Amino acid sequence: MIKRFSSTITLYGNSTKTLNGASRPLLLFLPWYGAKCHAMDHYRQIYYPYGFDILSVESSILHFLWPQYGLSYASEVLDLLQSEPFSSRPLLIHAFSIGGFLFAEMLIITQRDVPRYSGFGSRIMGQIFDSLVAGDVELLANDIPQVLAPPILQPFFKKITLFYFWLLSGYTVKHYQAGIRAFWEIQYHTPILLFYSENDPLSNYKKLEAMLFHWQKKGIPAIGKSWKMSCHAGHLRQHPQEYRSTLQNFLQSIGIIHLPSKL
Repeated sequence: MIKRFSSTITLYGNSTKTLNGASRPLLLFLPWYGAKCHAMDHYRQIYYPYGFDILSVESSILHFLWPQYGLSYASEVLDLLQSEPFSSRPLLIHAFSIGGFLFAEMLIITQRDVPRYSGFGSRIMGQIFDSLVAGDVELLANDIPQVLAPPILQPFFKKITLFYFWLLSGYTVKHYQAGIRAFWEIQYHTPILLFYSENDPLSNYKKLEAMLFHWQKKGIPAIGKSWKMSCHAGHLRQHPQEYRSTLQNFLQSIGIIHLPSKL
């Protein structure tokens, strides 16, 4: 069953049925920018045997370049999750790259109106973050040219992006910093799994490890899986067995029932 709520929000699964009399768990899947359907399907096929329905929410570069647009989109997603048939269903988050930025927008919104969104946080069973974009403004500026321009033009686009960040820093950089703070001080203390690589050109792995240690010090059951060499948002493709086994162990640790014998 596939149900489209918009051109970027799609439900996959069978939401009309329960799982052993209980509400079927819902995966909020926040993919990387430009993710192809066949690539996302590799992840969906991992989750279907666990009884998940999957709400896929795709982001655009405009959500990143103009944060107010991103906030509006994040609010739309939150409102959808608080409506039927989703309002009482257990949630698992799996966010990649720019999808992590969308989740940061959701964190900012829920922090601003805690009573309204308290039900959202109470339903989250676990959080999985893959290839989060972390670092300074210059590192953030690496991301946009790589998805918008051919290699020969990327240095030029990076300069334009940095100028854009400088010109509208009150609307862009400050908001990105707020999103990073929202991740550091994440209010949902459910288990976290962080996938990353040390050679990711769009992420400073040392900052990710510092954030992971910060979560652990706060008492959040957070673990990381890293690789010396891997591809941004492509760890499943490059390290399929390690990725799948790490994900399976994480799902077991948060009490997902009826696991298959192997992925």
